[in-house]
Amino acid sequence: MSEKKILKNIRSGRQDSLEILIKEYYRDIYAYCYCRVEDRQTAQDLTQDVFLRFLQNLDSYEHTGKLKNYLYVTAGNLIKDHYKKRKEVLLEEEDMQQTADGFSSGTENISDRLTLQEIIRGLPEPEKELILLRYYQNLRLSDIAGIVSMPVSTVRYRLKLAEKYIKTRWEE
Repeated sequence: MSEKKILKNIRSGRQDSLEILIKEYYRDIYAYCYCRVEDRQTAQDLTQDVFLRFLQNLDSYEHTGKLKNYLYVTAGNLIKDHYKKRKEVLLEEEDMQQTADGFSSGTENISDRLTLQEIIRGLPEPEKELILLRYYQNLRLSDIAGIVSMPVSTVRYRLKLAEKYIKTRWEE
């Protein structure tokens, strides 16, 4: 079923279409939130808030692009609000055993995954978000550009800088 049809059905009160929408995007939005906050409960709460916020704003939502991108933008805004409220630095050191659940890395070794995670934590926030969207969420550059409100060329440039930083730190 197309996004437009799902949205039309949700607006007309069809619960089954809402369930289809949530099933389609919940996992990706949760993984994105988890990568940003590294706490399962907080990620679940934020993910639910994303869908609640979407439903609250459904009447004003205009379907001009991908709904998934809209949900990522909403998630990003809620995550920023979460950290503003708690006055914490993003991706603060948490229980390292929780990290393996949300990340799907190409490395086989747990210590390599943890090292990679530490390197990514060292990135400035905008580059960290680009890496998460590109490599953990497998989004296209054009989709990322829409989510972070940057030109595709800037996204590409910042990704290259982040990749170079990660490679340099990895080799150390």
